[in-house]
Amino acid sequence: MEAHRHFGKFLPRGRAQALAGRRSALLVAALSALLAAALIYLFVANYSKRTVVQVGPPETAVWVARQNIPQGTPEAAIAGEGYFKRVEVPTARVVPGAIVDPSQIIGQAATTAIVAGQQITTADFTRSTALLSGVLRGDERAVAFSFSSEQGITSYLVPGDTVDVMLVSSAQSEMLVQDVPVLANAGGIVVLRLSDRQALIVTAETTKGSLWLALRPSIGAADSVKLYSVGS
Repeated sequence: MEAHRHFGKFLPRGRAQALAGRRSALLVAALSALLAAALIYLFVANYSKRTVVQVGPPETAVWVARQNIPQGTPEAAIAGEGYFKRVEVPTARVVPGAIVDPSQIIGQAATTAIVAGQQITTADFTRSTALLSGVLRGDERAVAFSFSSEQGITSYLVPGDTVDVMLVSSAQSEMLVQDVPVLANAGGIVVLRLSDRQALIVTAETTKGSLWLALRPSIGAADSVKLYSVGS
């Protein structure tokens, strides 16, 4: 009887092996699940690092001076020489009134000297303080002549027009210089842009007679008259 109870505590060999195999399978499954979870975590964490967008401070496009710009320089001369450049700066560093488009100051001139790298503002330019020296380059000179309304068609001339300059004397009329830009017209005092050589000769010719101006077409102007003596 005792022997029967003792051997009753042990499972049959086949059943014990099946139970051990089941436990091993469960252990392998659990380890596989843990490994899969770890791999998914690492993948998600690494993917998040790659896809995070670093957002910096907001920026605004402004225009700055490439080089020093003298007071009185017209916007047209500045744009023609490429003295402006567009840059992106942090919005917090944008100067009040900074221009975002050079068209904001078309037809104006610098009211003060502007240093290289300085942001261009609307306060830096105005229509009322243009200096004639700002539109001159190299051997160009601004020369003022006094005209009657008939001689200089001064009721119609505006800066930006181009004219031919003629000398009218008692003996004849002569063409002195052609295609001359008008820089200003104030009550019959007309300022012309001439080369230094033209300025010398035209002013000398005034002792021989009266100067007359002829307004040229703004588009498609042609010349059929040979100049008298004034070269460029």
